[in-house]
Amino acid sequence: MTTPRSPLDPDLNPALSKFDPAASLTPRTALEARRKAAHLTWPSISRTNNTSSKISHTETTFTGADGTQLTVSVLRSTSPTHLATPASETACILHFHGGGFCMANRFHGLNVLFDLITELNVVVVSPEYRLAPEHAQPAQVEDCYAALLWTVQNAGEPVLGFNLDNLILCGGSAGGNLTAGVSLLARDRGGPSLRAQMLFYPWLDDSGASTSLTQYGDVQPWTTEDNKTALDWVLGANRENKTIYTVPESAGVEELKGLPTTYVDVGEADVFRVEDVDFVTRLWAAGVTTEFHVWPGAWHAFDTFAPSVEVSRRAARVRTEWVAGLIGQTGHWKRY
Repeated sequence: MTTPRSPLDPDLNPALSKFDPAASLTPRTALEARRKAAHLTWPSISRTNNTSSKISHTETTFTGADGTQLTVSVLRSTSPTHLATPASETACILHFHGGGFCMANRFHGLNVLFDLITELNVVVVSPEYRLAPEHAQPAQVEDCYAALLWTVQNAGEPVLGFNLDNLILCGGSAGGNLTAGVSLLARDRGGPSLRAQMLFYPWLDDSGASTSLTQYGDVQPWTTEDNKTALDWVLGANRENKTIYTVPESAGVEELKGLPTTYVDVGEADVFRVEDVDFVTRLWAAGVTTEFHVWPGAWHAFDTFAPSVEVSRRAARVRTEWVAGLIGQTGHWKRY
């Protein structure tokens, strides 16, 4: 019997039609093909809407958890007004990219942050991290924690130039998992203080058996088969690499206390919808101030692949408004 499900947003169909419905992560040649397709560059994501003239891109390196030198990109507004703004009035988002822990790079998902850069003068830092299956967890979360330490150490001018009181972690999908994991690590290690965390359609659980995965597990860009394969790569077939830092959904209410103010959103037609609802409910029970949105008819990472459709623009407006209020710029950003 077919599992009932809400319809997909028809405005997203053109973007959805570009995915290969038979795409897989195995065999190795299939993974390499998907990695090649997901490998983005700054020119490839900054071509539209004169983005390259509004946002500058620089890159440097930081030392990952195992001593590997990893590349990090820094994006900032080129507006003369913003460039003249002191670091004390500038916020920073440290962004962890998605890609199922096994593909994509630091440019994946950055397009959904462009409005925050150009409207709110947020500095965005986006690092690489080691990928599975070559590297299992906790390689990914530890590399991202190392990126957090690097960001804090370089908060002053001339490298970054932002106020440490306004440091926000952010990520989508696997990057949302890493955001929550790094927030937990920072709390438990007495690490840097965080203003907030933003989780977009985060992949937080390892069960692979939720209602939303059953409903939408045949919808690209992330399928039931992809989910199972990547979980085994990252956590091990017996989940030997599972902790609250690698599977934040496994954290109990007591273990979530003390996390920073949180924003979570997910599509109604997203495979991770159910686990995101569960996680948010647990955050509320832990006393963590959390704003949560579910976007009708939207599938996984909809805004990354179709940023110009109305549901994506609505998500962008709400996120920008939330960050503006968080950093005290409510009256200074332009509505669409």
